Amino acid sequence: MATKIDDELATQALESLLKHCNTDQSLQRDKDVQVIINTAKKMGLRNDHTPRIIPLSKSKLHRPKELRIMLVTKDPSVPYRDIFTKNEATAELFKEIIGIKNLRRRFRGAKSIQLYKDFDIIIADFRVHHLLPDILGSKFYHGNKKLPFVIRMSRPVSAKNQTASTECDPAFIRAQVRNICKNTSYVPNSDNCLGVRIGQIGRHPVGEMIQNIKDVIAFLTDKTKKPQGGTVKGGIASIFVKTANSPSLPIYENKR
Repeated sequence: MATKIDDELATQALESLLKHCNTDQSLQRDKDVQVIINTAKKMGLRNDHTPRIIPLSKSKLHRPKELRIMLVTKDPSVPYRDIFTKNEATAELFKEIIGIKNLRRRFRGAKSIQLYKDFDIIIADFRVHHLLPDILGSKFYHGNKKLPFVIRMSRPVSAKNQTASTECDPAFIRAQVRNICKNTSYVPNSDNCLGVRIGQIGRHPVGEMIQNIKDVIAFLTDKTKKPQGGTVKGGIASIFVKTANSPSLPIYENKR
């Protein structure tokens, strides 16, 4: 049975949440609004620390130019930097392009805190993404705070034993980065609770956030979206909205 959101109840909850954030001094720094989804059964999925993109039909969370983005490449990074800085599609896309060895040298351990503060999004070549937990540490990975996204440097080819025609495709890179920035994401886990960002205070109106909630639910419950989506088993038990530090306000409960 599909999960149907009551627009009136969701509107009341979100308006109340936004008002509370504007009047409570302890919530003044909270910006992101999340939907918390409690599933009827545990998802039983391994957390591989890799965000999955959830497409939003009517909303854009961000544009790339609004964010400070770091790209992590395999070594050496110079050829990638040369290509991206000279190509119109990617010339102003990244605040910094860095190879994995240089990242390890400059930001390992306690120094990763500065990296966390300096960049809004970390994006990594799929060939080095698995190395990042050891380098970036708990500041990025504890509680899925700022997990690096994965991209490919060129379009994958389907023909067996055929290699990609180019090592690096700036237009394809830009398309992936835009997809990451404008949509939301989630990280699979073994439990029965998921938190997904649906908007930002002062940026996204309540109506957009409600539509984003519907998009999130549709993606997570539609089995045809596997393996990226369709991960909810046994339906949804309850749904709440909140910010990082606010109380959770209910917008849905399965009373069966």
